[in-house]
Amino acid sequence: MFKNLLLSIICFLVAVVAVTLASVYDNDPELCKQRVVREDCPTVPAPFDNVNSNDVIEVYYLQAPIFEGLYGDFGGKLGGYHSALGFYDLTTGINYTAEYDAYYEVANGTFPNIMNINGTDEVVWCNAGILCAFPWINATYWDSKHFSTASRTYMTTINGSVFNQFIPWSISYNNSNPIYQTWDVWNSYGQDLYVPSNTCDDFAVAAFNFLYSRGSTYDCNIVLKRDYINLFSEKPVPVDYEENKDEIIRFYQAFNVQKGESFLTILENLLSIVGLPKFIYIQEQYLQLSLNFPFADLKYDFAPLPGCPAPSTIDTEKVIHMPIRR
Repeated sequence: MFKNLLLSIICFLVAVVAVTLASVYDNDPELCKQRVVREDCPTVPAPFDNVNSNDVIEVYYLQAPIFEGLYGDFGGKLGGYHSALGFYDLTTGINYTAEYDAYYEVANGTFPNIMNINGTDEVVWCNAGILCAFPWINATYWDSKHFSTASRTYMTTINGSVFNQFIPWSISYNNSNPIYQTWDVWNSYGQDLYVPSNTCDDFAVAAFNFLYSRGSTYDCNIVLKRDYINLFSEKPVPVDYEENKDEIIRFYQAFNVQKGESFLTILENLLSIVGLPKFIYIQEQYLQLSLNFPFADLKYDFAPLPGCPAPSTIDTEKVIHMPIRR
């Protein structure tokens, strides 16, 4: 079982790293470039126009496999998903999508680039997060007819007044969460969370909590699930970048894939970190990790719905209670 789990983790990391093949590019726009420009993810989000306060709007939880453009359903079968909220205005017929994403793509939000700047190797991060909001729903992307692991789950019905309150909240969320952060860092899963993630899933959970705080209710028979991409460590220790620069670069160099590298070379580079000091970068601060078994994993697991008890079929020891973000 552990071998299968380890293989899944390695496959996930290889998939993430492989997406950076076209990237060489910190959130400095001179160094960081979008490989695919999304016009629905502007630098300064302005998601939706207000609607009539009496509009009837259904809210859906949308999920689709990550990296579907390259790997189809493979990401979903590993338990890796991109998520969003879909709003179907039954009064006007206009549909809306709200999602949080890595501005320079998930791979760059997870690992930095090692770049030679003025003759010196530097760690360059392109990990900006961004609210993407637009007045339509991509029916193909979120449809299980096209990707078997994709799904659209009805969550609740709101009125236009609540929707209009959601608009400034989503912008506030974007301003308060400017950095995409892939990893949850725990002592053990579900206990002692040292570093929380900030991904599309975290935005979706926070959004459902916000709607609940504005009077929305949920069917407690719905099991809300999301990704948790986990690292397990003793309490991370802040370190100085300049004093630990060589070790930090050596660690992250293993994740810098060069064009044309074989799968075997990528795998060898990833395995080379076994004996190295491990680091994570949070809010412009490097933290050194002292990893615990099982070191890292990817879980597609329960996220509690506000106002609902944990389902009896779920291992409640693994329930992660997310605070309401206002």
